[in-house]
Amino acid sequence: MALAGAIIYLLEWVGIIGFNTGNVPAAQGAKAADVVAQYTQHGTGVELLAGWLSLVLLGRILFVAGIRDGLRKSGAETLLADFAFGAMAVSVIIEICAFAVAGGAVQAVSKGADQSTIVGIDAAANWLDLVIVAPFGISVLAASFAMLRSRLFPAWLCWLGLAAGVVGTVDGVIMGPAFGAGGAFFQVAQILSFAVLAAWVWMIATGVVLLRAAVRKPPSGEGV
Repeated sequence: MALAGAIIYLLEWVGIIGFNTGNVPAAQGAKAADVVAQYTQHGTGVELLAGWLSLVLLGRILFVAGIRDGLRKSGAETLLADFAFGAMAVSVIIEICAFAVAGGAVQAVSKGADQSTIVGIDAAANWLDLVIVAPFGISVLAASFAMLRSRLFPAWLCWLGLAAGVVGTVDGVIMGPAFGAGGAFFQVAQILSFAVLAAWVWMIATGVVLLRAAVRKPPSGEGV
């Protein structure tokens, strides 16, 4: 279940690459006219991506549910995994809302809304997008710590998740102010955002470990 969730989640890239959404929500420092142009030129892609993400991002929740289920079946404590599940659900809801709001900007453009309205809707979508990272990072951190405490997973895998979770959480906290400030501050936040790559590796590896454990079907209490 965890591996399936990770794979479903990573299918977001099918939409990101395939639907030609342009630069939506707008990049840091984008001019108002450029923001409107992006929604005008890439409206269909943005709408398609919003629908696609509302489906595949649920894989992140399924992934954490798989970790929690694996811990429970092994007799390990699941409180931290429960918290990780909730935090991941929050991150997914925010991300779906971010692109739903961007879809609203496309609708506003098609109805002839003025430039300031489009820019305002894009700003709302942008800020929703910016605050996805902190709950995602907290979820990875909590799940990894639960895995480490259980002693059921390889130590390197737990520490990889802990590192990705800590860096991701810090990045999530500073991303909003960094986006507004621009310059070197924003560059630092962008560098920290590469922690998501480590989180993706951790997700796939965790899913593989849990799948192998399910295939072996160990007796209750035996490590995964």
